[in-house]
Amino acid sequence: MMNLFFFFVFFTIQLTQQVSINQLTKNDCTYKDGRFGHINLSKVGLKQGIPAFRHIRNGEFYYSYNPCYPFSEESACINVAICQIYKDESASFILGYNSQVTWSISADGKVTLIYSTDDRQTIVNLVCSQELDQLIINGEYEHKHYNLTLSSKCACWNQC
Repeated sequence: MMNLFFFFVFFTIQLTQQVSINQLTKNDCTYKDGRFGHINLSKVGLKQGIPAFRHIRNGEFYYSYNPCYPFSEESACINVAICQIYKDESASFILGYNSQVTWSISADGKVTLIYSTDDRQTIVNLVCSQELDQLIINGEYEHKHYNLTLSSKCACWNQC
């Protein structure tokens, strides 16, 4: 009976360590977590209505991203967090709004922002880095599902 109890406790701990916490919020700027502290991306985003990361090319498209503060470019991307523009600028698509985001925190503290629109989803992986802020466009991993990586000191827990 005691062995069964220890197995159950061990199994429960293993499951708990692998679970992510997802929290829908209206803020892609700051997040507080009781285990790890806080993340504040306000120093990464620009306030002037232009994206901090503008026209980063990946394949046939350019991507622009601005955490915290909405920007506008092209006719379709008005007050957005993420915009995708076809290389000849014939089409543009909204990939996310600053006001509609889910923070996902893994058991080991890795952070992912999940932006959703009516028909598209964009995942932004946050990577703690002491180097200059950088956005990497990993691409469209599934139809209308995109993956980006933001490296920044402000992506570190308790840094900004």
